[in-house]
Amino acid sequence: MRVVALFRVSTEKQASEGASLEAQQRIYREHAAAKGWTTVAEFRGHESATQAAADRRVLQQVLACVRDTEPDAVYVHEQSRLTRGDDLEVAMLLREFRERRLKIIVNGVVRDLSSIDERFMVGIQGLVDRAESERIKERMVRGKRERAKQGKKTGGPAPFGYTNPPPGQPGRGTLVVVPDEAAVVRKIFTLAASGTNDRKIVAALNESGSRAPRGGKWGKSTVRRIIECVAYMGTSANNVWIANPGSRTFRRNMANDRAIVVKNAHPAIVDEDLWAAANGRPKQPRTAKPRMLTGLLWWQGVPLSGDSHNGGSYYRAPRGSRGAPWLPTEVVDHAVWDAFAKLATGEAFVAGLMREAEKAQDRALIEQEVEHLAGQVAKLERRLDRLVTMRADGEIDKDTYAKRRGEAEAERASLASQLAAQRARLAVFDGAGVARVVRAVRTLLGGRTRLCEAQKRQILRSVVRRVNVEAERVAADFARDERGRVLPGRTDRWRVRSVELTLAVSPNEEVCESAAGNDGYRDGQLVTTPLGCAQLAETESTNGSGHKVTTLLGSDQVAVTEDGGDTNLRPGQLVRAP
Repeated sequence: MRVVALFRVSTEKQASEGASLEAQQRIYREHAAAKGWTTVAEFRGHESATQAAADRRVLQQVLACVRDTEPDAVYVHEQSRLTRGDDLEVAMLLREFRERRLKIIVNGVVRDLSSIDERFMVGIQGLVDRAESERIKERMVRGKRERAKQGKKTGGPAPFGYTNPPPGQPGRGTLVVVPDEAAVVRKIFTLAASGTNDRKIVAALNESGSRAPRGGKWGKSTVRRIIECVAYMGTSANNVWIANPGSRTFRRNMANDRAIVVKNAHPAIVDEDLWAAANGRPKQPRTAKPRMLTGLLWWQGVPLSGDSHNGGSYYRAPRGSRGAPWLPTEVVDHAVWDAFAKLATGEAFVAGLMREAEKAQDRALIEQEVEHLAGQVAKLERRLDRLVTMRADGEIDKDTYAKRRGEAEAERASLASQLAAQRARLAVFDGAGVARVVRAVRTLLGGRTRLCEAQKRQILRSVVRRVNVEAERVAADFARDERGRVLPGRTDRWRVRSVELTLAVSPNEEVCESAAGNDGYRDGQLVTTPLGCAQLAETESTNGSGHKVTTLLGSDQVAVTEDGGDTNLRPGQLVRAP
């Protein structure tokens, strides 16, 4: 009998265990010598049997050999070595084997697929293999989750500056500081906190001869990963990276429902203040003369980046966006800075920031609420894990399991929503963010006309999270001479209609609370919209929901009135005349 042999393990780690490739190959050759099989080819490799057949390189090599050489049988050490895929994968594979009249030899036992009894046995064994695979996966996920809740490392290499004790040793999973590497990490954070950019940090490390994590020279991406890693504060963070919709990129969200964050899980290399200072650096520009709003400016949910055309400087949408504007850089920068300066130099705004900075007691209460809600969510997750175990052990029936799981998941979702809201409020009370805004405001109060473009850019990037603009087309023809010829220069086809600023912190408590309403605005968000009127006034009123509303209409003369009847304005809305 002509045989094609397949030797497979799921991971390289299994190569040293009893089911290693060498052991499978040795047992096969003993069977082949004893029963007189002729070996057509042997294939071996590391791949998961739960993958789709099209994604398994070794299996595809076996199938290609079967189609070319037409052997009598395919040998595997266990049926699970062939596939643990879903019903469709197994059915497609067995159908091809049956059409080619191939037998399956499982550790010396021949399965003839032309017999209905043999096909029945192969199908039953396939169900058992898949059930075993799913239970193994559930146990591994449950074990990793429990280790993560204990602050243990669940996988992957230890961050630079730490080491993870080898398997079997006490303390496995708790990171241990490596003194020489930790000194390099502290140097990186100290330089970053002082405002040094990544390029200069890399140059300093390479000049000093410090060893990089993988040997060789340091690079900017390595330095950036170290600065952003929360493990250096002694914090263990799992499930904090979530995918950005519509792209292959990820962003870190410590407050998402699946995040498991444990503070003081292992010795810290830097304190929280130094970590926050290093990560609070303004983003460094990539050009010698960067635009003021690069990375901050959005139009209808589309990010705008800088570009040039015919000697003019513009903000534009990504290529391929139909109908998107090309906004003149000078016009947009002036509109945004004017709106921000009028807002930030108001005495009420500055006083609100000062009040936020003094809310230590409120922050402590919110921290207690966050800790309580996090404990309740963790308790419900443990309950869900117990339900899975009880269902797997047959202690509860399917209907009871579904009912209890539905109730627990609904309660967990509700608590997770409350937890996210409290964590968002906690972010509002960030004293470091408030202090950063206050410093920028004081700079403005000192005289905004003396600021250069670079200083304006730095202030905006330290205070504003996002700038949304609304633009409209201008029905303007090209400038022409008396003969109808187009004159040199450019004609702007778009103009800025309104500017919307989302700040790093909320300027006052009223705005923060009212933003949670149904008006569509977020915490700390302020809006500037054009208002076609010639008179100037500042009005503090109460809208229909009972929230305090401050409306600024830019002019030289200012009058303060009290009016409770203006219900057309949204809470926290800043309105200025164009």
